[in-house]
Amino acid sequence: MAVPNTGSLSMKDMAQEALHGTWGTGTINNPISLYDLVNGGQLKGSGDNYPTVNENCLPNPATRGSSVQLKQVYKRANTQVTGPFTHYLSSSQAANASSMTTSTIIYSDSNLTTPVGEFGTQTGLFYWYQDATGLSNSDRVCGYEYNGNWDTNSNSQFTGAYCGQ
Repeated sequence: MAVPNTGSLSMKDMAQEALHGTWGTGTINNPISLYDLVNGGQLKGSGDNYPTVNENCLPNPATRGSSVQLKQVYKRANTQVTGPFTHYLSSSQAANASSMTTSTIIYSDSNLTTPVGEFGTQTGLFYWYQDATGLSNSDRVCGYEYNGNWDTNSNSQFTGAYCGQ
């Protein structure tokens, strides 16, 4: 079943399409979350558990498989530092923290459903920061004994690290 060429669209009709493969018929339990319709599941509180429909877009599928931990991450905004956070990478994009590239998307959850968002500026006053103390070289963004700083763009992608002492 596909969305009709004419007529109005409604969340209920789209939910029926996603859940039952029908248009205009089938029981739907409220509420209906657009996020859940697009990504599948009930993560955002839908009354029904929707199937994963489009597996070729982000952040779909909601569970991409194995993840890699990005440990001891802090957020610096001017002089305020918050954290630590544990962030996650898709193992299909990076085998470990030191192998991230500018296409690597960083997530805040191990299911890889919530990208961290855009953060950082070219001025150096806002950035993600990793305290490399006690981490293995592969767990370090910079891959050796130094701490690392980086930004994420509007697609939550790693923009490259500044590695210093």
